[in-house]
This record gives sequence, structure tokens and C-alpha cells, in this order.
Amino acid sequence: MHSPLTATFPHRHNADGSHVAICRRCFATVASAKDEGELELYEVRHKCDRLTLYQSLFPAPEQGFLLQRLLM
Repeated sequence: MHSPLTATFPHRHNADGSHVAICRRCFATVASAKDEGELELYEVRHKCDRLTLYQSLFPAPEQGFLLQRLLM
């Protein structure tokens, strides 16, 4: 089943038979369902979380990274 939302939320078919919708904007997994048709229910309600988007683009350095840099 493909809807206009599929362009914004591509679907992945997993080996266990489930389907996952991913947001192209914030890269979040929007929903996982056995029936691919159910994904649209979650896609229409999805709101990108700016903090999640920022953290995915700029991940925090490993713990101790700053201390190591200061000691160099």
C-alpha cells in the first residue's frame, strides 16, 4: 500500500514481517506495525522534534572527550 505520505515517510519491510515508517526530515522511526496500512495513522500525527533532529545531526562527543582534548 502506497500513499502520498510514503514519499515523506518511506517504509521498510523487516524480516519479521513488520513494517517501519521513517521520517525523512528528522530521521525518527515514526511507527512500527504488522500491517503496513496502519503506519499512515501515525504518519499524519507525526511532529518532528527539533531536539532529536539536532542531536542526530550533531551527536554529543564521547564522555571524557573534552577532558582528553584539554590534556593534549
